[in-house]
Amino acid sequence: MLATLQSTLANTNGDVWHYIKNDAGVALYRAETLVEGYLPFKAIATVDATTEQIVMALVDVEHKSQWAPKLKYSTVHNQLSSNQFEFSEYYTTPWPFWDREFLLVGTVNYYKDRVVFSANNLTQIKHADPNHVLVDVAVLNFEIVPLDDKRSRVTFTFSGEFGGWIPPFVKTIIQEKWPVRFIQALQRRIQQGQLVTPRYRGLLKG
Repeated sequence: MLATLQSTLANTNGDVWHYIKNDAGVALYRAETLVEGYLPFKAIATVDATTEQIVMALVDVEHKSQWAPKLKYSTVHNQLSSNQFEFSEYYTTPWPFWDREFLLVGTVNYYKDRVVFSANNLTQIKHADPNHVLVDVAVLNFEIVPLDDKRSRVTFTFSGEFGGWIPPFVKTIIQEKWPVRFIQALQRRIQQGQLVTPRYRGLLKG
């Protein structure tokens, strides 16, 4: 079950966020002051899972397409360190638009009161797939804060430029539909169990 966390205004990295609505227990926000052409969203929810269960699901990149909405497949290009790796995610888009690739460096940071999975653009364009449009990612953060021994609050913040014109209905999907479906799918994946992977075991957690 997802519980609601709402506020009328949120602020991250200097960007002003306004509350849009609550959908299935996920509070959705949209930013006013990000760079023109970029699509921002923020989604906040309480998930019935521990922080470590969520981390396990997120770092299992190779199997993420089994549960993440619209994700066709993922590829890990390089494991840079215990907590950092280069990877691509390939997403379907409605016809007649080209499918998108997120070419990223992902990092898992453990702090005293939270864990943050963040991703930035990978400069090694040689890994880019010519059959996909490359997304320019300005912000991609997934913050996990433990609430008790069974629940965590997640804050999913994103802003990116998807390359070319995006029709309004696709913008709505990206900013309002997809974040909700992602968090719901993450919850279902965790409930299935069998989450531990070698990449998770290798993380430096202190």
